[in-house]
Amino acid sequence: MQLNSRRLTDGEYFAAFLKLDEIRRSNPNAQGASDEVIGRQLNKSARQVYKMREIAKKADASLLKKIQNGSISINKAYEMLKALEAKKKTGIAEEVTDEKSSNTGKGINSDSFKLGVLFVLSELEKGRKKSQILKDKRIAKLDLGELNLSEEDVQRISQRFGIDY
Repeated sequence: MQLNSRRLTDGEYFAAFLKLDEIRRSNPNAQGASDEVIGRQLNKSARQVYKMREIAKKADASLLKKIQNGSISINKAYEMLKALEAKKKTGIAEEVTDEKSSNTGKGINSDSFKLGVLFVLSELEKGRKKSQILKDKRIAKLDLGELNLSEEDVQRISQRFGIDY
């Protein structure tokens, strides 16, 4: 009721969101997209409500406490969560690429990937279209012998596109 008469802190908005979301979940007759409905009630955008929902799901107790005491904004908390998720994903991706997995599993190793990129770039330089390159049977193998790239081509393309090979 006081949303229009005074400025609420992000902590107060977040607390109100948690309460409204709890009420909405307990109502079996609730209609409409919950982020939009709660957003209208809080005088916030659906995107801002989505951010609050993500924070409520994924944040640890210390981050929630910072929001409640006003030392951090909802946007900053959301950015921190996304950065942490990206860091975790990147860490996993780095582990996979560092392993240099064999080409017998579902994935390809980094050398084969680089070769594939070099092949595609060399074919594009020759003026071939994407559809022509995708039909080329050599791309499925991703093997240096199968790609028929000369050492000179590999070096030239590597230097031109800044690929270490």
